[in-house]
Amino acid sequence: MAGVSGFASGFLSARASHPLGMEWLRVPVGRDAAAWRTVATERTVLAVVHTLACLGYVLDAVELLEPDQRVQVVFAQAPDLFAGGVSERLRALGAVTIGWHQATHSDFDLVLAADSGSVHQLHGPLLALGHGVPNNKLAPPALGGPASNMVVGLSPPWLTWYGRVVPAAVALPHRDLLPVLDRHCPQATPVAVVTGDLCLDRLRASRPHQDRYRDALGVERPLVAVTSTWGPESLFARGWGVVSELLRSGEYDVAAVLHPAAWYGHGARQVLGWLREQRRAGLRVVEPTSWRGLVAAADVLVGDHGSATAYAAGAGVPVLRAGGPASHTAPGSPVSLTPVLAPDRPLAAQLRTATQLHTATDDARIVAEVLTSEPGRAAGLLRAHMYRLMGLPEPGTACVAAPVAPPTLVEE
Repeated sequence: MAGVSGFASGFLSARASHPLGMEWLRVPVGRDAAAWRTVATERTVLAVVHTLACLGYVLDAVELLEPDQRVQVVFAQAPDLFAGGVSERLRALGAVTIGWHQATHSDFDLVLAADSGSVHQLHGPLLALGHGVPNNKLAPPALGGPASNMVVGLSPPWLTWYGRVVPAAVALPHRDLLPVLDRHCPQATPVAVVTGDLCLDRLRASRPHQDRYRDALGVERPLVAVTSTWGPESLFARGWGVVSELLRSGEYDVAAVLHPAAWYGHGARQVLGWLREQRRAGLRVVEPTSWRGLVAAADVLVGDHGSATAYAAGAGVPVLRAGGPASHTAPGSPVSLTPVLAPDRPLAAQLRTATQLHTATDDARIVAEVLTSEPGRAAGLLRAHMYRLMGLPEPGTACVAAPVAPPTLVEE
């Protein structure tokens, strides 16, 4: 505001000093925020981001709300072991972000989160979103003991706090997950809602535009996407030699993406150092948050037990999974339906066979039917439940799954 100085400048500052030394945002949220807003919004939504792996799933939901001028969305970064890169990414997105202390001392009309750490501290109806394929991983022994068989995301450590169910609604992509939830956390079953899988719907909407995604990567030959989750049983940890074999074959362009927990856990500089020789040999490295753009571009994908493998198969990409399911993979998980790479046979030959024998409609249907019971309907179902929790009439505009953004390459 031109001409404002001294006391008035401090009074009108967008951020106010807090007694604990923290800065609190005064607009668009806060007790007197209405006096400073340009748009008189009716509801305030908090989008909670624990990690970059969660960010895409939270944004999927947020983007369904953002066109509505009755709704203001603000973001907060939750405490997490793998928080690397979150604050920088939110800043790059132009998101209004408040500190965690302010988030836990404010009231919201809706809270969106794709992970569970510390969300019991928040005030407002929480919609628990999944991040990655549900019913895919078992809890580590440190959480439930070696024989707990608790499913990650569908068991008490993720949904309750001292016996109290934290979410107002738990979004499930498939109706067959209702009995799984009832078995592992029956007290949360009454708040479960089947919303379909918006990540899968968006990938399927993207695949008809494959050339656009290939152009973003600058590829000319058939493209092999290589995806790795994180941890000691990931492809990056125990099978990364497949990348060198692909590069030596000379038949394919090769692009790889690592889970954010691996990328930021070890540090981008260190990971790129480990990949330096492969990059010199032609490997393209994709930013961790744009893995979906890589899936949309791929002619064939080599993955591991991570969610990207199952999502690619469900979207119609020929897939080969390196190695068997990891020790913590849930029995009957979607990723277990994907074909396995034979380590004693030439990789390039297996990729050619997988591509030639692949029938996109049939193969995609097998995995997709396990991933979602509401194909193509996730955007509408998810938006309807968000507006129900906010107590606000839903807009009359159409709501469909949008194609994902093109992949972004990591530069030197």
